[in-house]
Amino acid sequence: MSIEVASCTDKGLVREVNEDSVATLPEFGLVILADGMGGYNAGDVASQLAVETIATRLMQYFHSQDPELSAVPAVAAANDAIFESVEQQPRLEGMATTVVLGMFHDGQVRYGHVGDSRIYRFRNGLLERLTKDHSLVQELVDQGIFGSVEEAQAAGVGNNILTRGLGVDPEVEIDEGSEVVQPGDLYLFCSDGLSNMISDQQIEQLLGESHRDLHNAAGQLLQLALENGGLDNVSAVLVKPVTEPR
Repeated sequence: MSIEVASCTDKGLVREVNEDSVATLPEFGLVILADGMGGYNAGDVASQLAVETIATRLMQYFHSQDPELSAVPAVAAANDAIFESVEQQPRLEGMATTVVLGMFHDGQVRYGHVGDSRIYRFRNGLLERLTKDHSLVQELVDQGIFGSVEEAQAAGVGNNILTRGLGVDPEVEIDEGSEVVQPGDLYLFCSDGLSNMISDQQIEQLLGESHRDLHNAAGQLLQLALENGGLDNVSAVLVKPVTEPR
């Protein structure tokens, strides 16, 4: 299975540095996106280190044709690499990052994530989020303290308080999932600089109108996030799996 990919990233209209990092390796069916966590030192270093480490590890698995392809060892290795980097360079103390990744192979997508960067699937005109944010606001909703994320936010719960990230704890919990790809599916990987600026309904409508041109659709998503405020770094990767020979 091959994939078509379009990606874009921008520092936004407020931040001085783009702390997002993106890697797309269509020949391996691999997409990785990391968002250096706000409020931490050297988020750009953490996100780049995470993406590079994960890409290197997963390419090794592909070359070895490991039938048990999993995101967990690669993401754990990235977490270790961040801690090792801090030990060698104390000025980087506190750096951390989110990560989402997808591996498209043999008619399936396997994905993993830590933090609040997201993966969406657009199928038959409908958008569905495949990941659940590792954030305080989401945790309070899951516990039934608030009925929705919007209700929690209205009560003053910050949307940017994360409960998981690479570089936060020596042991990191990684959420994984997989599904069979269907013809016409489209996958969106994005940082919260996009999802906080554009509603799911807006994403669904835009992809419904523009999904046939991936580069145009990715550019429109970025532009809309900027028009709506661009308060954070914005990154988006659109992936169209090709399940039949072209």
